[in-house]
Amino acid sequence: MKLKMIALVPYILMLLMYGKLPDMAQTLKADIALLNSNKDVTVTEISNSGNTESAKKEISIDSFPKWETDKDDTERIQRAVDYCLANGKDLFFPSGGSYVLRSVDVDAGLRLVGYGATFTLADNQPKFTRMFTTENRAWKSAKASDYLIFEGMTFDGNCWNQGPFLNYEMEQQFGIMYMGSTDGTGMLRGKVISCRFQNWAADGVHIYTNADVEVTGSSSINCFRGGIVASGSPSNIRVTDFVAEKGEFGKAMDFEIDTAAKMNLTVDSVRAYRGVDIELSEGSTAKVEGLTVVDSLTTVYGFKDEITINNSSLGHLEVINATNTTINNSTITATPSTTEDVDGAYVWVVDSFDALPKEDYYTVFNNCTFVRSDKDNLVETGKEINAVKGYFGKIALNDCTIGKGFTKGYYGFGVAYSYLTNVFFDSDTAVAMQPLSWARTYQVVLDNVQYGENNSVPYLFLDYMETAPYTIVAFKNMTVDSTKAGYAGAEAIGTTKIESSRIISVVADPTTTSVPGFIGDTARLATPVEGQAYEWVATTSDPIAATWEVSKQ
Repeated sequence: MKLKMIALVPYILMLLMYGKLPDMAQTLKADIALLNSNKDVTVTEISNSGNTESAKKEISIDSFPKWETDKDDTERIQRAVDYCLANGKDLFFPSGGSYVLRSVDVDAGLRLVGYGATFTLADNQPKFTRMFTTENRAWKSAKASDYLIFEGMTFDGNCWNQGPFLNYEMEQQFGIMYMGSTDGTGMLRGKVISCRFQNWAADGVHIYTNADVEVTGSSSINCFRGGIVASGSPSNIRVTDFVAEKGEFGKAMDFEIDTAAKMNLTVDSVRAYRGVDIELSEGSTAKVEGLTVVDSLTTVYGFKDEITINNSSLGHLEVINATNTTINNSTITATPSTTEDVDGAYVWVVDSFDALPKEDYYTVFNNCTFVRSDKDNLVETGKEINAVKGYFGKIALNDCTIGKGFTKGYYGFGVAYSYLTNVFFDSDTAVAMQPLSWARTYQVVLDNVQYGENNSVPYLFLDYMETAPYTIVAFKNMTVDSTKAGYAGAEAIGTTKIESSRIISVVADPTTTSVPGFIGDTARLATPVEGQAYEWVATTSDPIAATWEVSKQ
């Protein structure tokens, strides 16, 4: 003990020299407590520790008393953080603990654990306040860092006491900020485990440059820009088992990268009652699995990125400037509106029309289902509700189902190339095509398309190209009943070239009764009569009664 007290003499002299007697008393109290603690902390001081070895590595925040000169808990936690970093300790916050702070600098290799502890941002903090941040200690190395871990903590942004924020006035206030230096190739690694983010004027956890971060088993509510937000690259982000509750405002997640380097995003098992935005830097990759978005919008901006969404249940979906976006085995649920037309999925190109050839803007839906939120009791709103609407580029639907109640199942508004294969339409209008002079439609292919009982218009022509090259509409591998062989908008076919080889099932000779069809269609008796004609070929197109001739076969 004598040697330990001697070790404090230089520090005491320094304090006396500068006349900081209140701080001296507090420092002596804290340092003597630490020196006398033998192994720094006893096992009984730690909770949520799985074993004795883990407990020996942790030290409680209670070992760091608050000084009289501390404004709040910021300085106390900063002293504890610095001690833990210097001594290889984890910092433990007891359950039920409540801490008010401004901003604390943290670094790689630190673990903060506080199951049941709450950290509240002090009132009236500046716009650029980050509760826990690495920005002043950015990892810079050729090697990846040790992990910076936050576990079991609740981060409260106290947004209602920060001034106006709902118009992005405080968009730089974060609960946690992970930021590594781009001067080194090694990434700052981090984990956020079983944490909660609430009431933030901007972001819960924010990932910026040169960071490799996993957020798992966590939740958020009332985070204006998002519970999880990323704006920088290079970065690797993994989000698993995350729940974003509805609350009063905000988004669930917002990945909006403003830097040029690539990023890799993985999302797995997320339930969001608020919107999700994915806007990555060029050349990036996103893999989404098991994302459930309830009554909110999912936005994907996929220019020169590879984005894949699997086995998900989305609300409304907007895909912008996508060049390689694929949605597999997912459900898109559209909520009708009484004030505006809505789309379940809107796939479009904006501001980048000449950046790439039209066919390079490509979005594909595989084995997807499109439904209305009120499918069990459809409500008439007086507004259109379309399952899929496209503008510009190339869109494919494979093995998809369009449920009942939609005004249009697929609406190609200036889409250059549309490929609909093995699609079942139960919407009022199955397919609508509208070429535009500035967004030309070159080809629409319907391959083995089928129609449900609620479909009244299998195909709707809304316009045609006045100059070559003209639109081609092709019907392939299709057998339909005569009641589903018609179309609407005959006057708008114009220069459109129809290539059709449909088999139309009829109950009588189409030369004696009205059967609609396109040139090239074949009408075939459902029940042939021996010795009589049973197959006819359409020589003209007509939505009500085409001209039919007996097949030479």
